Amino acid sequence: MKTRLALLLALALPAAGAVGADTIVPPDEFLAYAEGYTLTFEQDGEFAGAERFGPDGAVTWQTPEGVCLDGLMRAYDERLCFYYGVSDVVQCWHVLRDEQGLKVQSLGDGPGEPGLTYRITGRSRQPLSCGGPERETRVGPDEPLSPPVPRPARW
Repeated sequence: MKTRLALLLALALPAAGAVGADTIVPPDEFLAYAEGYTLTFEQDGEFAGAERFGPDGAVTWQTPEGVCLDGLMRAYDERLCFYYGVSDVVQCWHVLRDEQGLKVQSLGDGPGEPGLTYRITGRSRQPLSCGGPERETRVGPDEPLSPPVPRPARW
């Protein structure tokens, strides 16, 4: 219990002495923080979406418009990669800690190209409000990550 509390505090609070520096949070540490929770994301102070992290890599992303997409998440090295079945696109992200807390940054489209950055602004046990025609289920938690995550040379 003390170890879990220490881990949660380490993830939720900025690192001491790390002013201006981004530190990559290892996927296993982030997943210990996120699994079983819904995280809220903002970009430039605006709601960018929310993600529910279930067991065994099951995730549900809710867009700002309220549309929910079920998907799968897998860790590769220092990255978390997500697949929602919408296209062949697998989105990979780094989880970073800075002086303000946690944020995620997508890998750009090519070397040296910046990706999207979302600040994690909330963590709750509340489920997402999904259902009805706005819910899109394309992959299930028991399916392998398919198509396979492409492993570009920069991995």
